[in-house]
Amino acid sequence: MFKKQERQGIIVYLYYNRDARKLSKYGDVLYHSRKLHYQVLYVNKEEAEAVVEEISALKFVKAVTLSEFDNINQDFVGNLEHF
Repeated sequence: MFKKQERQGIIVYLYYNRDARKLSKYGDVLYHSRKLHYQVLYVNKEEAEAVVEEISALKFVKAVTLSEFDNINQDFVGNLEHF
């Protein structure tokens, strides 16, 4: 049976957009903002910490943060009663 792979989002802030292609070997590129100079990558959850350490050591990377999407409460029941 197919087992679902847990994924983790990583937000990478860049100095220049020309270096964005170099990040594709670390994970799947979901989004690249050319105006704000950041890129969103998806990697396997168990190797996310190692990838963050490896990416943050690169010279063209300004900052690296993990996505907080898993920490958001997605239970929306009862929130629309007041409208």
